[in-house]
Amino acid sequence: MLIISKVLILAIILCRVRCSPPEDPIKCRVKNQNCTITNSYGAFPDRSICRAAVAVYPTSEAELVSAVADAIKAKSKVKVATRFSHSIPKLVCPDGDEGTVISTKYLNRTVRVDAAGQTVTVESGVTLREVIEEAAKVKLALPYAPYWWGVTVGGMLGTGAHGSSLWGLGSQVHDYVIQLRIVTPAEADEGYAKIRVLPTADPELDAAKVSLGVLGVISQMF
Repeated sequence: MLIISKVLILAIILCRVRCSPPEDPIKCRVKNQNCTITNSYGAFPDRSICRAAVAVYPTSEAELVSAVADAIKAKSKVKVATRFSHSIPKLVCPDGDEGTVISTKYLNRTVRVDAAGQTVTVESGVTLREVIEEAAKVKLALPYAPYWWGVTVGGMLGTGAHGSSLWGLGSQVHDYVIQLRIVTPAEADEGYAKIRVLPTADPELDAAKVSLGVLGVISQMF
Protein backbone atom coordinates (compact mmCIF):
# COMPACT_ATOMS: atom_id res chain seq x y z
CA MET A 1 0.00 0.00 0.00
CA LEU A 2 2.88 2.37 0.79
CA ILE A 3 4.54 1.69 -2.56
CA ILE A 4 1.27 2.35 -4.42
CA SER A 5 0.83 5.66 -2.58
CA LYS A 6 4.31 6.83 -3.57
CA VAL A 7 3.62 5.98 -7.20
CA LEU A 8 0.35 7.93 -7.12
CA ILE A 9 2.03 10.98 -5.57
CA LEU A 10 4.76 10.91 -8.24
CA ALA A 11 2.13 10.63 -10.99
CA ILE A 12 0.24 13.64 -9.62
CA ILE A 13 3.42 15.74 -9.51
CA LEU A 14 4.31 14.85 -13.08
CA CYS A 15 0.82 15.70 -14.30
CA ARG A 16 0.88 19.16 -12.69
CA VAL A 17 4.19 20.28 -14.25
CA ARG A 18 3.62 22.88 -16.98
CA CYS A 19 5.64 25.48 -18.81
CA SER A 20 4.78 28.42 -21.03
CA PRO A 21 6.68 31.25 -22.71
CA PRO A 22 6.77 34.65 -20.98
CA GLU A 23 4.07 37.19 -21.77
CA ASP A 24 4.67 40.10 -24.14
CA PRO A 25 6.91 42.47 -22.14
CA ILE A 26 5.12 45.51 -23.56
CA LYS A 27 1.77 46.48 -22.06
CA CYS A 28 -0.16 49.51 -23.36
CA ARG A 29 -3.21 51.23 -21.85
CA VAL A 30 -4.49 52.45 -25.19
CA LYS A 31 -3.68 50.63 -28.43
CA ASN A 32 0.13 50.83 -28.71
CA GLN A 33 0.21 54.04 -26.63
CA ASN A 34 1.03 54.91 -23.01
CA CYS A 35 3.05 51.74 -22.53
CA THR A 36 5.17 50.03 -19.90
CA ILE A 37 8.00 47.63 -20.68
CA THR A 38 9.47 44.95 -18.47
CA ASN A 39 11.60 41.83 -19.00
CA SER A 40 10.99 38.08 -18.79
CA TYR A 41 11.87 38.20 -15.08
CA GLY A 42 9.06 40.65 -14.35
CA ALA A 43 11.24 43.42 -12.94
CA PHE A 44 14.47 45.32 -13.54
CA PRO A 45 17.23 45.28 -10.90
CA ASP A 46 16.28 48.72 -9.56
CA ARG A 47 12.54 47.83 -9.53
CA SER A 48 11.73 50.95 -11.55
CA ILE A 49 8.96 51.12 -14.16
CA CYS A 50 10.08 51.52 -17.74
CA ARG A 51 7.70 53.57 -19.90
CA ALA A 52 7.26 54.60 -23.52
CA ALA A 53 4.75 56.85 -25.22
CA VAL A 54 4.42 54.58 -28.26
CA ALA A 55 5.07 50.93 -29.11
CA VAL A 56 5.50 49.89 -32.74
CA TYR A 57 5.34 46.33 -34.11
CA PRO A 58 6.76 46.29 -37.67
CA THR A 59 6.13 43.15 -39.72
CA SER A 60 8.64 43.84 -42.50
CA GLU A 61 11.86 45.70 -43.12
CA ALA A 62 9.95 48.43 -44.94
CA GLU A 63 7.71 48.94 -41.89
CA LEU A 64 10.79 48.97 -39.67
CA VAL A 65 12.34 51.75 -41.76
CA SER A 66 9.07 53.68 -41.53
CA ALA A 67 8.93 53.25 -37.73
CA VAL A 68 12.47 54.53 -37.26
CA ALA A 69 11.85 57.43 -39.65
CA ASP A 70 8.67 58.48 -37.84
CA ALA A 71 10.46 58.47 -34.48
CA ILE A 72 13.45 60.41 -35.77
CA LYS A 73 11.23 62.96 -37.49
CA ALA A 74 9.33 63.45 -34.22
CA LYS A 75 12.66 63.69 -32.32
CA SER A 76 11.62 60.76 -30.16
CA LYS A 77 14.22 58.56 -28.47
CA VAL A 78 14.02 54.94 -29.63
CA LYS A 79 14.83 51.59 -28.03
CA VAL A 80 14.23 48.07 -29.30
CA ALA A 81 12.34 45.30 -27.50
CA THR A 82 12.55 41.60 -28.34
CA ARG A 83 9.74 39.05 -28.16
CA PHE A 84 10.42 38.07 -24.53
CA SER A 85 12.82 40.84 -23.39
CA HIS A 86 15.19 38.39 -21.71
CA SER A 87 17.89 40.93 -20.80
CA ILE A 88 18.27 41.85 -17.13
CA PRO A 89 19.66 45.42 -17.57
CA LYS A 90 17.32 48.21 -18.70
CA LEU A 91 18.56 48.25 -22.29
CA VAL A 92 14.97 48.38 -23.58
CA CYS A 93 14.00 51.62 -21.82
CA PRO A 94 13.76 54.90 -23.76
CA ASP A 95 14.81 57.90 -21.71
CA GLY A 96 11.74 59.30 -19.94
CA ASP A 97 8.08 58.68 -20.75
CA GLU A 98 7.95 60.14 -24.27
CA GLY A 99 10.12 57.67 -26.15
CA THR A 100 9.30 55.00 -28.73
CA VAL A 101 9.88 51.29 -28.31
CA ILE A 102 10.11 49.15 -31.45
CA SER A 103 9.35 45.46 -31.00
CA THR A 104 10.90 42.80 -33.26
CA LYS A 105 8.17 40.33 -32.30
CA TYR A 106 6.84 40.05 -35.86
CA LEU A 107 10.19 40.30 -37.63
CA ASN A 108 10.37 36.55 -37.25
CA ARG A 109 10.99 35.04 -40.68
CA THR A 110 13.78 32.83 -41.95
CA VAL A 111 14.86 34.53 -45.16
CA ARG A 112 17.19 31.89 -46.60
CA VAL A 113 18.92 28.65 -45.70
CA ASP A 114 21.99 27.83 -47.80
CA ALA A 115 23.05 24.25 -47.12
CA ALA A 116 26.00 24.39 -49.52
CA GLY A 117 27.32 27.64 -48.06
CA GLN A 118 26.43 26.55 -44.52
CA THR A 119 24.67 29.83 -43.76
CA VAL A 120 21.24 30.92 -42.54
CA THR A 121 19.74 34.38 -43.12
CA VAL A 122 17.05 35.43 -40.64
CA GLU A 123 15.19 38.50 -39.44
CA SER A 124 16.22 39.83 -36.05
CA GLY A 125 13.12 38.62 -34.19
CA VAL A 126 13.68 34.94 -35.01
CA THR A 127 14.34 32.92 -31.85
CA LEU A 128 17.34 30.71 -31.25
CA ARG A 129 15.05 27.68 -31.26
CA GLU A 130 13.72 28.60 -34.70
CA VAL A 131 17.25 29.01 -36.07
CA ILE A 132 18.28 25.62 -34.68
CA GLU A 133 15.21 23.94 -36.17
CA GLU A 134 15.63 25.55 -39.62
CA ALA A 135 19.32 24.67 -39.71
CA ALA A 136 18.61 21.09 -38.69
CA LYS A 137 16.33 20.61 -41.70
CA VAL A 138 19.43 20.77 -43.93
CA LYS A 139 21.68 18.98 -41.43
CA LEU A 140 23.38 22.16 -40.15
CA ALA A 141 23.96 23.19 -36.53
CA LEU A 142 25.17 26.22 -34.61
CA PRO A 143 28.65 25.77 -33.11
CA TYR A 144 27.64 27.57 -29.89
CA ALA A 145 24.53 29.05 -28.31
CA PRO A 146 23.28 30.50 -24.99
CA TYR A 147 21.45 28.19 -22.60
CA TRP A 148 17.88 29.39 -23.36
CA TRP A 149 16.54 29.05 -26.88
CA GLY A 150 13.79 31.64 -26.38
CA VAL A 151 16.23 34.52 -27.00
CA THR A 152 16.05 36.23 -30.39
CA VAL A 153 18.94 36.44 -32.81
CA GLY A 154 18.95 40.25 -32.73
CA GLY A 155 18.90 40.23 -28.94
CA MET A 156 21.77 37.74 -28.77
CA LEU A 157 23.92 39.86 -31.04
CA GLY A 158 23.07 43.18 -29.47
CA THR A 159 23.97 42.00 -25.96
CA GLY A 160 26.98 39.82 -26.83
CA ALA A 161 25.33 36.56 -25.70
CA HIS A 162 27.56 33.49 -25.79
CA GLY A 163 28.05 29.84 -24.98
CA SER A 164 31.26 28.55 -23.37
CA SER A 165 34.39 27.38 -25.20
CA LEU A 166 37.58 28.64 -26.80
CA TRP A 167 37.38 26.27 -29.78
CA GLY A 168 37.29 27.79 -33.29
CA LEU A 169 36.18 31.42 -33.27
CA GLY A 170 35.11 31.08 -29.64
CA SER A 171 31.68 30.96 -28.03
CA GLN A 172 30.44 34.46 -28.92
CA VAL A 173 27.46 34.07 -31.24
CA HIS A 174 28.20 37.35 -33.03
CA ASP A 175 31.59 36.06 -34.19
CA TYR A 176 29.77 33.78 -36.64
CA VAL A 177 27.77 36.58 -38.28
CA ILE A 178 29.18 37.59 -41.66
CA GLN A 179 26.70 40.29 -42.70
CA LEU A 180 24.10 42.59 -41.12
CA ARG A 181 21.27 44.73 -42.38
CA ILE A 182 20.63 47.51 -39.88
CA VAL A 183 18.20 50.44 -39.97
CA THR A 184 19.78 53.67 -38.76
CA PRO A 185 18.73 57.34 -38.49
CA ALA A 186 19.35 59.47 -41.57
CA GLU A 187 19.11 63.04 -42.76
CA ALA A 188 15.79 64.51 -43.86
CA ASP A 189 16.71 64.28 -47.54
CA GLU A 190 17.21 60.51 -47.02
CA GLY A 191 13.80 60.06 -45.41
CA TYR A 192 15.02 60.17 -41.77
CA ALA A 193 15.98 56.47 -41.83
CA LYS A 194 17.97 54.17 -44.10
CA ILE A 195 19.11 50.56 -44.43
CA ARG A 196 22.82 49.92 -44.11
CA VAL A 197 24.31 46.61 -45.27
CA LEU A 198 27.49 45.74 -43.39
CA PRO A 199 29.51 42.85 -44.88
CA THR A 200 32.50 41.15 -43.27
CA ALA A 201 34.93 43.61 -44.85
CA ASP A 202 33.19 46.64 -43.33
CA PRO A 203 35.09 47.87 -40.25
CA GLU A 204 31.81 48.97 -38.66
CA LEU A 205 30.38 45.44 -38.61
CA ASP A 206 31.92 44.52 -35.26
CA ALA A 207 30.47 47.65 -33.64
CA ALA A 208 27.01 46.99 -35.08
CA LYS A 209 27.00 43.37 -33.91
CA VAL A 210 27.24 44.20 -30.20
CA SER A 211 25.77 47.70 -30.18
CA LEU A 212 23.40 47.35 -27.19
CA GLY A 213 20.73 48.81 -29.45
CA VAL A 214 22.22 52.30 -29.61
CA LEU A 215 23.41 52.35 -33.24
CA GLY A 216 20.20 51.29 -34.97
CA VAL A 217 17.72 48.44 -35.30
CA ILE A 218 19.07 45.18 -36.71
CA SER A 219 16.79 43.98 -39.51
CA GLN A 220 18.50 40.84 -40.78
CA MET A 221 21.68 38.89 -40.22
CA PHE A 222 23.54 36.36 -42.35
